[in-house]
Amino acid sequence: RLSLARVSCLTGDGTVFIDDYIVTPEIVEDHLTRFSGLVPGDLDPKTSNHHLVPLRIAYMKLRHLVDRGCIFVGHGLNKDFRVINIFVPPENILDTVELYYLGHRKLSLAFLASYLLEEKIQGRIHDSIEDARTALKLYHKYQSFCDEGILQEKLHEIFEQGQIRNYK
Repeated sequence: RLSLARVSCLTGDGTVFIDDYIVTPEIVEDHLTRFSGLVPGDLDPKTSNHHLVPLRIAYMKLRHLVDRGCIFVGHGLNKDFRVINIFVPPENILDTVELYYLGHRKLSLAFLASYLLEEKIQGRIHDSIEDARTALKLYHKYQSFCDEGILQEKLHEIFEQGQIRNYK
């Protein structure tokens, strides 16, 4: 079963203020390294060099941010919030999956980063901080498209290029 293993939060300028790894009494059978970036030992209090917290503490930190009305910017946040079982009001979520959705298909963070930011992310090891920073940059890019009045034009261009590049 899937469970929360890491929580990373950044300020609006990209500064990390939460980077917690979730310690669990259960044996982790598969770290899903390709997707999580976690490797054996990351969640083990005896061997980890990361900041480990119990799930309850991570949940309480996020709950505090929600209760304060913080805006969450990310990619695929609804799934993340479902995994931790926390409700975040839709008006407090800016999800680049939805912002860059034109009705054809949902685009990967890696494709959007490659095409719009000319950055390669999610190489050998997945990193939630890199993902968060990338989503924040994509949100700023989205805002600039809106401010310039070219959002719809850009969305069509993105999907056109996605088809040409096979969304990679």
